[in-house]
Amino acid sequence: MYTRPIIYKVYSIIVIVFAALGFIGSIVSGFSFTSMLSRYFPFFNGLSSAIMVLLVIVSLLSLFFSYIEFSSMFTFAEMIEYESSNSMYPFEKKPFVLPAKFYKSYGSVIFYITLFLQAIVIIATIISASIEKQAFICLPVIPIAISLLSLVLTYIVYYAKYKAFADLLTIVNQKEVDSATKESLKENKPNLLRGYCTFLFVIAIISAIAIIALTIFMFNPVSSVLGTGGAIAVSAIYIAIGVLLFLSLSVTGCYFDNLAKMLEHHMIRFKMI
Repeated sequence: MYTRPIIYKVYSIIVIVFAALGFIGSIVSGFSFTSMLSRYFPFFNGLSSAIMVLLVIVSLLSLFFSYIEFSSMFTFAEMIEYESSNSMYPFEKKPFVLPAKFYKSYGSVIFYITLFLQAIVIIATIISASIEKQAFICLPVIPIAISLLSLVLTYIVYYAKYKAFADLLTIVNQKEVDSATKESLKENKPNLLRGYCTFLFVIAIISAIAIIALTIFMFNPVSSVLGTGGAIAVSAIYIAIGVLLFLSLSVTGCYFDNLAKMLEHHMIRFKMI
């Protein structure tokens, strides 16, 4: 059984709204900062312009990433509704949704860029450690493990997720599913997505316990500085952040689980599993 689609729709809308507000806030604050820099330090005019251009580019990229997340999750919610309706007609995506091939290419590009960068980081780490230890090859286990973990998470969050979404979107858009789409569907790994779902729920529980423990531990020190009322307010903020984090991780985990479930549904339909 799928998670209620309305949850994904509301969550995805919240994502894009906060991303848009963050974009506007970044531009306004960046403009204010560069204006102040130019006013008090005129010789920094060129640097201020460069900072503003860089800020706009970074903010646009962040907004673009959020838009991809919003459009894919919102569409997946509608795909769940479509499957539940048992409609005889192909699924019709909203005009703001990009083509399925774009989402697949997007996930691939992000993963391969990360792969390239992490390879450079690992090689540089090995060379640096080898020089420091005066050894032919020195393998710093912890930094390499962190780089590899980052790469694995990028593979799941971008490559595997968006490939699964793109394949499913292609399938529901076709009245007769072609062989190329079936072959692409077969390459997906539902268990990997489901495993990441479990990982997110574990992180959500650990985070909730950590925030509760931090709130209890910090109550007396904060109350000694801000008073009981201030400590209660700070504790409420901590708890609110913890609840939001838990809900965010839970919704995202359900999203990965439901992607895996829909993949398995169509794999069974085409006798792949």
